Amino acid sequence: MIPQRLKNPFFLVGFGMIFLFAVLGFLGYGITVDTTPNCNQIMPEWAGLSPGSKVYYIQEKRTQPREWNFWLFGDENQGEIVSVVNPEASGNSISNDTAYFISHKNGERLAIPRKQWENNAQVYERTFWLGSDPFGRDMLSRLIIGTRVSLTIGFLAMALSLIIGVVVGLVAGYFGGWVDTILTWFITVFWSVPTLLIALGMSFFMGKGFYQVLLATGLSTWVEVARVVRGQAMQYKNKEFILSARITGFSSWHIMFKHILPNLSGSLTVLATTNFAAAILLEAGLGFLGLGVAPPTASWGMMVKENIGYLVLDQAYLAILPGVAIMILVMAFNLLAMGLRDEDANQ
Repeated sequence: MIPQRLKNPFFLVGFGMIFLFAVLGFLGYGITVDTTPNCNQIMPEWAGLSPGSKVYYIQEKRTQPREWNFWLFGDENQGEIVSVVNPEASGNSISNDTAYFISHKNGERLAIPRKQWENNAQVYERTFWLGSDPFGRDMLSRLIIGTRVSLTIGFLAMALSLIIGVVVGLVAGYFGGWVDTILTWFITVFWSVPTLLIALGMSFFMGKGFYQVLLATGLSTWVEVARVVRGQAMQYKNKEFILSARITGFSSWHIMFKHILPNLSGSLTVLATTNFAAAILLEAGLGFLGLGVAPPTASWGMMVKENIGYLVLDQAYLAILPGVAIMILVMAFNLLAMGLRDEDANQ
């Protein structure tokens, strides 16, 4: 029998899009054209190329084998690259008696004989399927690696918000009294301050960086989890099976995490997906404001900021593409949350 959630179109569409982004992020440098760390291969000669443009370049052959984990961190040991304006090579190699016109940063073109490359260079071809940014970096490669940044920060921030929210909510709802009064006041204070403002303040305090953004995002999204868990814990603590556990002699912590928490799995699943989307949006917002991960890390929000001036020019896609990626991924998690919420309501 087909599970009910697999019949829900919101769940299927959201899960499908998230799965596609996860696969792209997992493969990472294994499928990107630019395999340098953070896809940060700066080539001024290739700046501002339109989507589908092809370039030719000479690159020295590798002297060291790739590390096994290059797909995770990129390849730092790459040979020198020189852009070729008019390659006349046959096949994939350079003949010994042919000179090639090479484009340099100052705009000059020089004829460099093959022998100057000491028989260790080849002519390669590269296609910029989504064009290049003002620094000559491949947009598609940076979007793929940016998927990793968004999903990693989103997942870890969501996990951090769940841990804090569940612990605070369970303690407040189960014990009640002055413990509930203090924790509820703490929750209310955080709830009254806009989430983005909390993240901004923490980013100012902790500075830029991956872990700083992770903490700022996770510590600013736990309040809703705590409120929901507190309310449901107050309902469950007077149920008969909880009273039976107390009479049996189980400790309060055992009852909270072994008897009450499993009954909150449906609500927590929905909260996890919505917090995931909120964390991705917060990370992108901090990156756009210049308070996100440090350059040259490929962050979608930072990519929008770097190319925002091109919105009124012919290269508006440089800012639109990462913005669309943010919108699609956030919408996917919201659709997934809607599907899970519908399933929970039907049970």
